[in-house]
Amino acid sequence: MVRTKGKLLTGAARLADAIERRRAPSPPRAAGEAEEQMAQLKTAVERQQEQLAALAGRLQDTQALVARAYEAERNWPAQLADVRAQPEYECAWDDPEPLISVRVATYNGAELLCSRALASVLAQTYERWECVVVGDAVADDTEDRVRAIGDRRIRFVNLPFRGPYPDDPMRRWLVAGTEPMNRGLREARGAWIAPLDHDDAWEPDHVEALLAHARQTRAELVYGKLRVRDAESGRIVPNVVGAWPPSYGQFGFQGALHHAGLRRFEVDPHARLAGEPGDWNLARRMWDAGVRFAFLDRIVTTYYWAPVDPQGQAWLAEALREDP
Repeated sequence: MVRTKGKLLTGAARLADAIERRRAPSPPRAAGEAEEQMAQLKTAVERQQEQLAALAGRLQDTQALVARAYEAERNWPAQLADVRAQPEYECAWDDPEPLISVRVATYNGAELLCSRALASVLAQTYERWECVVVGDAVADDTEDRVRAIGDRRIRFVNLPFRGPYPDDPMRRWLVAGTEPMNRGLREARGAWIAPLDHDDAWEPDHVEALLAHARQTRAELVYGKLRVRDAESGRIVPNVVGAWPPSYGQFGFQGALHHAGLRRFEVDPHARLAGEPGDWNLARRMWDAGVRFAFLDRIVTTYYWAPVDPQGQAWLAEALREDP
């Protein structure tokens, strides 16, 4: 299938090159013939492009099917049923002031971690929380700066090595931070887990609002909207992330709160093989297994976006030009 795609790409390139050659000036008597050949070549190129698009779609379908077969071995619906059968399961809603575990994965970003992410945690109106910061083998002064905050509710764990992650930037982005995220889940002691990225920030009532909505709806996972800012300039991007039902591009765990029993799902380091970011892969698996989701229709988090793919970078640049 990969070889077929390569042949199509080569064929398309040859046709495009032929079109360029045909653009050279033609004698008047051959102009009509040249125009006809040009039209035929353009039609052939368009047909090749359609075939490539169809092939890409089939490849995505194959990825999805393989992912579902792989996930079926874990039998997530049965694991969810086991979570619900545990004696402490109902305590998450019945406890009048449950402990919330904030899970933060970080890598050599001490300044933003402390001045932005942890500052927003410290500003929460809900005060019964713990924060587990897990370093992905950080080599900067993260530990010293976290300790200097002087709040015993925050603890730091540093992993002995990082990754390994793919070399390709896009594929690395899909799964970067998987192990520190999972270590944070295992370290959490609370009845609820609130994930946060080390360069994002919560609204002051993030935890209070999501917890209240979880209680109201008896949801096992609640999520709200994300305000989006350009990571480099800090400017607000005219795009709010978050909608119902959850979908790729409209859900972010930094805007969510979930039952601690769901920790067993974990972030899958192989999500990239399904062509999915690890956090969305996790949310989709939860949804497919039957986890009860609920949506809070308001902004709860600010997400600082630094796209790594060319399409995202182009969209962001255009959005910032249109909204100076």
